[in-house]
Amino acid sequence: MVFTSNAPAGRPSRIATRTLAALLICVFYVCPTPFAPAYRNGVAAAAPAPETETFWSVGYWTPWGAPPLPSSRITWKGLTHVVYAWALVRPDGSLDLETQRVSREAPALIAGARANNVKALLGVGQQYWAGQTTSLAEAAGSHRSILVNNIIDIVNRYGFDGVDLDWEPLDTARDGAILKKLASDLRSRLGGKTLSAAAIVTDYQFWGTAHAPFDRVSAMTYDLTGVWNPFSWHNAPLYSRSDSFPKSPPADATVWSVDLAVERFTRAGVPAARLNVGIPFFGYEWAGGGVTGPNQRWISEPRIRQLPYQSLTGLISPAIDRWDSSARVPYSVITSTRPSEVRFFTYDNEQSIAEKIRYAQSRRLGGWMIWELSGDYLPGQTPDQPLLNAIANERQTLNSSGAKAKP
Repeated sequence: MVFTSNAPAGRPSRIATRTLAALLICVFYVCPTPFAPAYRNGVAAAAPAPETETFWSVGYWTPWGAPPLPSSRITWKGLTHVVYAWALVRPDGSLDLETQRVSREAPALIAGARANNVKALLGVGQQYWAGQTTSLAEAAGSHRSILVNNIIDIVNRYGFDGVDLDWEPLDTARDGAILKKLASDLRSRLGGKTLSAAAIVTDYQFWGTAHAPFDRVSAMTYDLTGVWNPFSWHNAPLYSRSDSFPKSPPADATVWSVDLAVERFTRAGVPAARLNVGIPFFGYEWAGGGVTGPNQRWISEPRIRQLPYQSLTGLISPAIDRWDSSARVPYSVITSTRPSEVRFFTYDNEQSIAEKIRYAQSRRLGGWMIWELSGDYLPGQTPDQPLLNAIANERQTLNSSGAKAKP
């Protein structure tokens, strides 16, 4: 996962790349493939009440965006948890709090979360988009006690309610045992505070053996489209069936979907009640290659770019909006007499997100997580966060129906 070509400098994205991430996905795709706690009015903000929600709604917040989403504008009723992405790990176990502006922005985010009974988690990761792909392994492997002490210090100093670990990329064969030791140490030091993790979908077998210290494991069920397959597909389809592919790959082919990821994670041993599915506030544009929609074999390599939902809304309209009744997601197509100018857009909207939330309920999952909140920010519109507002509405429906249990 690296920067997209259109991303602002310093802004990472969770895009499956043509290098490492593409190779990982090909294995499993059919592929020819120093601050005090937050204060309000001079008084330390109270910790959130004990959680009573069955379903966690976890949103990743970043200080960047186009435009960025101020923490004061977050539609808090759509969330149970917010993750500050991220405190960046250096190889010596120290933490970089400046690149992602943790020192400047965390107090306000935590105060806003606390005022709305939302838990604020410290996201811990590495600057993979700048080529720092081994910092976590080096720090956790050789300086684990220093790293853990530094993480716990920041949690306590700022008043975070827990930690979310985002180890990308993760070589499970080389670094899996190190991650497990780090998680065990964090679990011990955090006590009753939250510990969660983000998981790449292809690592489901590893997480079947590694989930125990975590309150939630969030499968990144997006970035499921790309040119590593010879056919087009959706970014985050709810379902995928082999009989959906009579013309493209072989009849027994299976492509990734939310449902397939849930099946693989749970069969590997991750309890459904600890598993979150991913909801993307972004999508993709396919251009060229003869592609005019999903599940089409391209004739020359298309151009693909990731776009936040806030950018997609200026490119799509009801007139070109379509619905894949099998995958349960929307898509749009801009036609042209020149094949190189035809564009296919894959994304989520209010309807597909509502269906994902109902799916999580029906499968008795732990909930869902959102990457990332600024992608849905449309200042000047009402609502100015339509996707997060849709989640808030579904949460209200779930709560009014009594769909609650022990967290």
